[in-house]
Amino acid sequence: MSGASAGTVQLEGPGSSARGRWFAAALFLAAVLFQIAVMRRRITYYDEALEFYCAEHVLRGQLPYRDFWTMYGPAQFYVLAGFFKLFGISVLTGRLYDALVKAGIATMCFVLVARLASRRAAALAFAAGLLCLTCNTSAIYNFPVFPALLCGLISLLFFSRFLADPANLQPLFVAGILTGLAATFRHDSGFYICLAESATLVWAALGYRPAALAQRQPPSLAQRQQPRRAPSLFRSLATYLSGVLLVVLPVLCWLLWKVPLHDLYFDLIYVPGTVYPRVRSLPFPALRLLWSSPHPFGEGSLYYLEDWIVYFPILVCATAGAALLLSLKPSRRLWDARWQRLTFAALTLLDALLFLKGLVRVTELQLMQSIVVAIALASVLISRRQRLGRALRVPVFAGGLALLVYGGLLLWHAEMYLRWNVRDLVRWNYRESIYNTCRPPAGLERARCLVLDLQATAAIEYVQRLTTPADPIYVGAGRHDRLLLNDVRFYFVSGRSSITKWYDLHPGVQTTLPIQNEIVDSLRRQSPKVVVLNYAFDEVQEPNASQYSSGVTVLDDYIRDHYSVSASFGPYFILVPRSPAQAAGSDSK
Repeated sequence: MSGASAGTVQLEGPGSSARGRWFAAALFLAAVLFQIAVMRRRITYYDEALEFYCAEHVLRGQLPYRDFWTMYGPAQFYVLAGFFKLFGISVLTGRLYDALVKAGIATMCFVLVARLASRRAAALAFAAGLLCLTCNTSAIYNFPVFPALLCGLISLLFFSRFLADPANLQPLFVAGILTGLAATFRHDSGFYICLAESATLVWAALGYRPAALAQRQPPSLAQRQQPRRAPSLFRSLATYLSGVLLVVLPVLCWLLWKVPLHDLYFDLIYVPGTVYPRVRSLPFPALRLLWSSPHPFGEGSLYYLEDWIVYFPILVCATAGAALLLSLKPSRRLWDARWQRLTFAALTLLDALLFLKGLVRVTELQLMQSIVVAIALASVLISRRQRLGRALRVPVFAGGLALLVYGGLLLWHAEMYLRWNVRDLVRWNYRESIYNTCRPPAGLERARCLVLDLQATAAIEYVQRLTTPADPIYVGAGRHDRLLLNDVRFYFVSGRSSITKWYDLHPGVQTTLPIQNEIVDSLRRQSPKVVVLNYAFDEVQEPNASQYSSGVTVLDDYIRDHYSVSASFGPYFILVPRSPAQAAGSDSK
């Protein structure tokens, strides 16, 4: 690797920072185009739709936590609302935003690894990271962990610049600002980024030995021209944390001013910390033999080999930690400069913390932040394998093999998604072709160029005929005493709002008596023209507390007594208010 001079990011060699920036921009554009080529055109029911629903209501002047409940930070909703303002309210606009974020993450993986290893290793991190984000089996778009991770990686870049030139505190302050921005997307992610970088600052201050460093590596001309004295630990932490608080404090004060404290506590602390671990936890995937599944590579298989990637960060973090301990020995020269070791340490600590964050629900999606950072760490270790001892080369080889297998599976998926999109492009008379879906019927403009199944389309069009955009509706499940999720997509695509702030049905929240009473009160006060019940998820169960009934049927009883079925489309049942005579008869039973 060509050594990177202090305070600069080199992608091609000495004096090539301008070319490096252009190269990074080209990688970013290529990543965006790749995502467009392999994008899955189905509109997902839940996670993506949550962000769209909230962003649209922010655009209407509503406030998170006060006017609609959510466990996520507010930044995602406001950024998406800005995109909706510029490009129109549609799923395609949200996909554009998502592609830009993921392209930024992949590009930052390249830039960070290029500071620590060879450009070949940086290219590996870019390609594997992009595939991981784009072609994973979860098919989740606009998940707020992605912009939080992007802010965190950019923060680490500026943090690394500070480590390379400790006398210059400006990059450290910028790193703090970016960490604060990450916290506004996901407060837990922002906390872990802050903790990793703060701990690295402590290590950097306690182990600062300029004389020893000068003996091990002759300083460059740029280094000789800089002050040799590093700032104190207090000054470094104060600078960094002031950047964090510069973003976090105004947002927090604004929320405390606008939103009742109870709502903030319930949405951002109580539910994520108390309810979520009970009703959303998932264990590690079992290590089954390949032949336990008849189609281990097949789409829809119960035993996706990609699920095993959740073990990858464990291997990488353990190996990286051992490499860091090994690098403390004077006889081992694993790094060209001390700031590279500290940057690698910050990455390792961040990866470990993000992995711990995902241990509640152990899935590829929930651990995606940790997996992406682990890919960057593994790329650095693979590039520096010759400097490691024989004992560490074995886990590095195992990590490289795992990355190769995982990347191969994702490439197989990418080829399949690309083939589907090419088919939809050339077969213009096909119902789901790009030609037909980009010319949607009136009322389905928000789904332009994307695909809705026939049953959802029919149900949405039926509801639109019964209501106007000003009429709120309620989209629920077939039962509310036990929940997995609900079809939030229905609200957004139909252009109809919820009659209640509890639009997102979450086990342990809307299954409780106080929340169901609030929803029933909203039904009484607003008397919606339509109630939509989707029975598709009623029998789906997970190995956690969500599989058990709460015994609370207040909401189901009210809907049954005051609404009757007007039409059905597969799992969708469209209910309208009963006539006064019917309601009276039902109440007397």
